[in-house]
Amino acid sequence: MTAHTIRDLDLAAIDATDRLRKALPARVEALAEDLDQRGLLTPIEAVGPNDDGGYRLIYGAHRLAAAQQLEWATIPSIVHAPEAFADEAQTRLREIRENLMRFELNPLERAVAITAWRDIYEAAHGKVKPGRKPKKADAGISANIARIQPSGDLDDQSAKLAVCFSEAAQAAFGLSQRAIYLALQIATISPDIRDRIADSPLAGNQSELLKLSDQSPDRQAQIIGLILAEPPTATSVDEAIAVIDKTQPAQTPKPWEKVSDRFSRLKRAEQHRFFEAHRDAIDLWLAERG
Repeated sequence: MTAHTIRDLDLAAIDATDRLRKALPARVEALAEDLDQRGLLTPIEAVGPNDDGGYRLIYGAHRLAAAQQLEWATIPSIVHAPEAFADEAQTRLREIRENLMRFELNPLERAVAITAWRDIYEAAHGKVKPGRKPKKADAGISANIARIQPSGDLDDQSAKLAVCFSEAAQAAFGLSQRAIYLALQIATISPDIRDRIADSPLAGNQSELLKLSDQSPDRQAQIIGLILAEPPTATSVDEAIAVIDKTQPAQTPKPWEKVSDRFSRLKRAEQHRFFEAHRDAIDLWLAERG
C-alpha cells in the first residue's frame, strides 16, 4: 500500500454511503457530546480524491456523523491515494478489516475501566460517603467487597459515578447505574486473579465473574486453579465451589426440561395449539416408535 497523508478534509467532500456498518443514532449522539468537549482522538480514514474531487469513507462513520451533527467544516483524516487499492473489493476489504479488528471490551476489561474511572472521579471529587445499607437484592455481595471498598457501598458509588455519563452515553454504551454497579462488583476480584483469567473464556462471562467476585480472595484463587487446570477440574464457578466444599453443584435444567415444565402449566387449549405447531415432529416421533 502506498504512503498515506493525514490532513483535514471537508465534511461535504466525504462520501459515507453504502456502508457495511451503519452509524447508530444513539452512539452518534454520545460521540458528538464527547467530541464537543474533548475533540477527536482518532482520525477517520478515507480514500481519494476521485474523479470529482471527493473522497470515500473507509472507516469512522460514527465519528463523521458526530462531526456533521456538530456542524464541523472539516475533520482530521488519514487519506489514501486511489492507487493504494487495486479495485473496489480491496477498498471494501479495508473497511471490513477495520471493523473486525476493533476489539470490544469484554466484561472483565469493562469492569476494570469503569473502576479506574471511579478512582479518577474520587481523586477529583472525594470518596463516596458511606450511605444506606445495601438492599436485600444486594445481600449476596460478600464481605470481601466491603473490605476492598471501605469508603462506602457499591450502590452509592455506582449512583454517584453514573452522573458522570450523559443520558446519551448511558443509552449508547449501557452505562446505567446497574451496569456500573455490576462492573464495580466484578472489579473486586483480586488483581492477580484478574491477570490469570484475562485471556480465558471466563473474562467474557459476566455471570461467572459476578459469582467469582462473591468469593473471598483465597477462594477465588482456589476456584481459578480448578478451572484453569490442565485438564480442568471444574468448568464453572459453581462446579469449582462444589469441588472445594465437597457438595453437589446445582443442576441446570436441560432445554427440554424447561419446555416440558412450561408446557405442563399451559391450559388444554394452549397445549393443543402446541401440538398443532409441532405436528410434523410428533408424527415423526410416533412413526419411529412403530
